[in-house]
Amino acid sequence: MDENTETLVQLILATDLTDRPELLQQAKIAFLDYLASALQAKDQPKVRKLAKWVSQYPGKGLLLGRKKTCAPFQAAFYNGFLSHYLDLDDAQASIAGHFSTVLFSLLLASAKASTTVQDFLTAYVVGAEVEGILGGFINPQHKWQGWHSTGTLGPIGGAAALSRLYKLPPETTAQVLSLGATQSSGLGLEAGSDGKPLHSGFAARNARYAYEMIVKAGLNASTKPFNGDNGWQKVFANLELKPADLRERWLKPGQILQPGLWMKLHPYCSAAICGEAACYKLFDKGWSLDKLREVTFHFPPGADKALHYKSPATGREGKFSMEYVAWQVLTKGYIQDELFELETLPEGFAEALPKLKRANDLPPVEKTVRKIKVTAVTEKGVNLIEEEDAPLGSPQHPFTEEDLREKLEKAGGRKWTKNLLEAVADWPDGTLAQVRTVLQE
Repeated sequence: MDENTETLVQLILATDLTDRPELLQQAKIAFLDYLASALQAKDQPKVRKLAKWVSQYPGKGLLLGRKKTCAPFQAAFYNGFLSHYLDLDDAQASIAGHFSTVLFSLLLASAKASTTVQDFLTAYVVGAEVEGILGGFINPQHKWQGWHSTGTLGPIGGAAALSRLYKLPPETTAQVLSLGATQSSGLGLEAGSDGKPLHSGFAARNARYAYEMIVKAGLNASTKPFNGDNGWQKVFANLELKPADLRERWLKPGQILQPGLWMKLHPYCSAAICGEAACYKLFDKGWSLDKLREVTFHFPPGADKALHYKSPATGREGKFSMEYVAWQVLTKGYIQDELFELETLPEGFAEALPKLKRANDLPPVEKTVRKIKVTAVTEKGVNLIEEEDAPLGSPQHPFTEEDLREKLEKAGGRKWTKNLLEAVADWPDGTLAQVRTVLQE
């Protein structure tokens, strides 16, 4: 092993969260939000089709929202697609993407009923740590270049999570990481199509593939995936990585705590959440769009890269449009989730679009900061300014228990939510047996 890979392997396998209850608690919250996000999509036609297809592959991998099981690699793939399909899942600033959708999808497909909750949550934290640290080094340039980090970093984080879950030997872990890294892929241009949630499915599946090729099939791979000459970080970002860079960041305090997770109430890109919150402030003060001459969304340089569509053609493209989100708030006073499923957008949006503008004129900010300032001009020429840097769901303003319960009830109803919360009440103690039973009801 090269020094970088050896250091990463040591950190992965040595991680013990027995004395880190705050990390285990945040991982539990992330898991519940993951389930709430995934299961709201279980009856989508394309999700149902994919479930039918993967069910042809026999095995014991848990399929979320289904009574059947299938081969773990296909279960990981399906769970990843399902949980990212609506874009309701959490996001994180260092990765500039989503890791819970990949990691929990993979771990649910791979863990047994007898797996301890401690091992399950620790594996998740380990995977998140690997993705967040690497993402912090290569972003925002990686995202600006056009990569979708959920797909590029996901197989690596997934390989780390499985290695910790199964407590693999160091050399085996290095090889699993290597096959995860060599399957790193995902283009940002897929936003607004099935390609984007497929990236999550591919990442979870590819991490499982990496494990199966090395451990089950007995193949081998390089044990130097992060070497300084042609390792992953060098190829993707020309990054000079040193072992000390990894050690000094590992679990200090932890990527799911800082910069933390952004959780969503509505199925659109989290890059628009601060703008949405600012628009609510305008609307609540009586400034609906019909009373405004123009509205401008001000971003730091490059901060709107994830919001690919200024004039989306479909609801799914509208998930990645500041303009479409703001139009809903400023005309209706709320977000209507069904509008993100339309094949043809309302005429009112097209008519309003000339009023909605963007500007990348705010000063640069740290990659972990999200900032959108909204300015407006009234029909009488009055200038208005609103912004909100800590909206509900942000790390600074996390969901309350009631918010999370409400999101879970949308996914599975009151009785199911009650059963689920009872099943996780003693976490991190116990095993996954009770939760698996609830998830397959």
